[in-house]
Amino acid sequence: MVVTEKCDVYSFGVVALEILMGKHPGDLLSSLTSPSTRNSTINDVLDPRLSCPIDRLVEWDIVMVMRLAFSCISSNPKSRPTMQSVSQQRSQTGVKICDQVHRRRRRLERDEGEA
Repeated sequence: MVVTEKCDVYSFGVVALEILMGKHPGDLLSSLTSPSTRNSTINDVLDPRLSCPIDRLVEWDIVMVMRLAFSCISSNPKSRPTMQSVSQQRSQTGVKICDQVHRRRRRLERDEGEA
C-alpha cells in the first residue's frame, strides 16, 4: 500500500462514521459491497443510543456527513475526494445550516413577540 493523501481522506471517513455510529464501523466497512448496504437508512447508521433527529436541518446535516464519509471510504482511492474538497463541502454545508438556524430563530422570536 502506498501512503498518499487519499489515506487521510479514508481515515476521515472512518472517523466520521465512527462518530455517527458510536462504534468503529468495521462491520459496515466490510459489507460495503453488499447490495443491502446501499439501501441503508440514517437509522441503520446512527448510534442507536441517540434518538432519531426530529429537526429536518439536523437530519439533513447528518445525511450530508454520511454521504461525505461514504465518498471518503470508497474502495477506489482515486475516486475519493481530496481533503480540500472535504473541508470545503463541510464549510459550505455548515454555513447553510447556520444561516437556516438563524433565520428560524428570528422567525420564532418574531412569532413569540406577536403572541
